[in-house]
Formats: sequence, structure tokens, C-alpha cells
Amino acid sequence: MSIQIRHISNFLHEWAPPSTKMDYDNVGLLVGDPSANVSKVLTCLDITLDVVNEAIEENVDLIVAHHPLIFKKISRINPTDERGKIIFKLIKNDIGLIAAHTNLDAARDGVSFVLAETIGLTQLEFLDRSFTLSRKVEFAADASNQQAISLILNRYAAEAPLHYEVNNQDGELRKFEMYLDAHQLPALKQVLTREDIIEPGHLKVMEVENPIDSAGMGVIGTAPGEGWSQDEFLQHLTHQLDLKAIRFSGEAGRIRKVAVCGGAGVFLSSRAAAAGAQAFVTGDIKYHDYFTEQDNFLLIDVGHYESEVPVVGVLQQKIASEFNEVDVMQTRCVTNAMKVFVPDKEFQKQQPNQSKVRS
Repeated sequence: MSIQIRHISNFLHEWAPPSTKMDYDNVGLLVGDPSANVSKVLTCLDITLDVVNEAIEENVDLIVAHHPLIFKKISRINPTDERGKIIFKLIKNDIGLIAAHTNLDAARDGVSFVLAETIGLTQLEFLDRSFTLSRKVEFAADASNQQAISLILNRYAAEAPLHYEVNNQDGELRKFEMYLDAHQLPALKQVLTREDIIEPGHLKVMEVENPIDSAGMGVIGTAPGEGWSQDEFLQHLTHQLDLKAIRFSGEAGRIRKVAVCGGAGVFLSSRAAAAGAQAFVTGDIKYHDYFTEQDNFLLIDVGHYESEVPVVGVLQQKIASEFNEVDVMQTRCVTNAMKVFVPDKEFQKQQPNQSKVRS
């Protein structure tokens, strides 16, 4: 069977359901035909002209990116600005584009889990699970259809479906109930109606607190062994994330629990401290956010790109593992627009002390 864009899109949606994205976000297939065949995929963090040119040179059929190219409504597509050039080139070269952004941030084994594993944390848990993404559904159906119904429910269930008998004047009915992720609800309704198991409108749907631990924001984990001292941890981060510099505030003794959030996650810093973390690693911290009243707590900014780029390799690995017949590569382009200048200490030693000259 030939692999189409929709197959890869569906796979990504199972891992990172679109229903978990932030309201402002734009995820899924942004450019391309869902029925187009795919033989080669490129994964990346950002869509830039360099990445698109790389995809063209490599004869790529589909790009899977973390950051969406299109956020707001666009009124024209022409090669007069960078975004227009990118879209124009994608369409002209029959290259599809899928974005998995805040839904991948919220996914188990998503951006923050990958960051935590890269750092070397274990016993990983979501830091914030204040999502109401699960639904409980109930319906009554002919008990003679129990086996067929159970097969359908097991396909969509987040947990094993529960059922019990209800007798009424029309004969024996069996009441079925189950938990599922919200994004699965339309497909379940469709198949139950198509198979004449229920009539339209006969499915009772209730919102519940997420009982399946499949989505959240940020991750908290345990340091290896006896943990790190403050300096050891900062050195460890520079090595594991290939950093030239780290910005941080606060002080910590022995660091045994660490919380992380890929991208811009400083809004979770108080939750991290309350959960017992001695350090919180994220990116894009603003100046005033560095002021923290927490004792024995480090607030660490490793950079937006640096905290998220490890997921590019995991995207490549997961897609390649699921679709053996597809060649999947990760971009060679460094798309980080932020540069860091590290001064040459020998050069500085040779310069006159300007403060002394002025005095």
C-alpha cells in the first residue's frame, strides 16, 4: 500500500491530538493534498527558505514541522515576501506541510518529555494536567450486538469500556459506557450510526477530568543518582543541549527534582516549585520573570530553539518507525535566528582598560 500524506497526518494526530492545541494555534496539514503519495519526509523545527530548498534538493514529498508557517488568515500568496516565497515553492514543487505545535507540546512523549529525557531525567510526569480533554459516552444497544460493539469501542477507547444490562419493554438492551479522547468522538459517532448501532442523537456525551494522563504541559522528573550541585547541573545542561551560554536566576543546593517546559514555559515556574522541583528549565524568560521568591530554586533559560530542537529527531524516529517504506530525514539546517557572541578572553586581555584611561 502506498503511503499518503493523510496516513502520516492521522498518525501524528493520534500521538498529538489537534484537540489539545491552544486556541490561537494552527496545526495539521497546512499545505498540500492529503491524498498525495509520500516516499520521503523531512522533519524540522521551523519552516525557512533554507529548509524548503533542502527539501527540494532531497526530493522530499512532505515536511513535518513543529512551528506553523501560517498563523493568521492570509490574503495573497506570491513570492514577494518570505512566507509567500515558502508557500509558493511548496506548492510549485508538490511538497506538503504538516505542523504539530502546541498539540505536540501537550503530548505524552512530546516536546517537554523529549527535553527531560535529553537532560537525563527519569520517572517523568506531566507538570500541569489541568486539561479537560476526555469525554465519557453512554448509549444503549441491542445486547445481541455486544461483540461487534465491543470491537468498535476498543478501537477508540482510552480505557476498557464498561457495560451492563438494562431490561425494558422492548427486550434486552445493554448499556455501554467508555472514556475516550475528545478528538475521537466524531469518528465514534459516525461508525456507530453507520453500523445502525445507535440512531443520531442517542449518544450521551459528558465532559470529565482527563483520567488517561495523555495530555498536559511541562514535565517533572527525577535526577540520576544523588542529583547535581548547582554548578554541575548548569555544566550538564550546556553539554547535553550544546549551549554556549545559560541565563538563570536563584540558587539551589542539591538538585534532585527538575521540571522542564520546551519553548516559552515560564508561566509554569510556580507550579514547578510547588511540585518540589529545585530547578525549572525553559526558554524565552523575560527580565522581570527572573525575580523569584522561591528558596532553593533555579529558574533557567536555555533558549526557545535549544529547548525544542531535540524533538526534531524524535519526529524523524517515530515517523520512520511507523512507516518503514518511507525515507525520513531531519533537516541539516540550523534555523535558530538568535545568535550568541562569546568574547575571546585573550583578545580582551590585550585591550587597554577603558575605565582606567578615562580616570
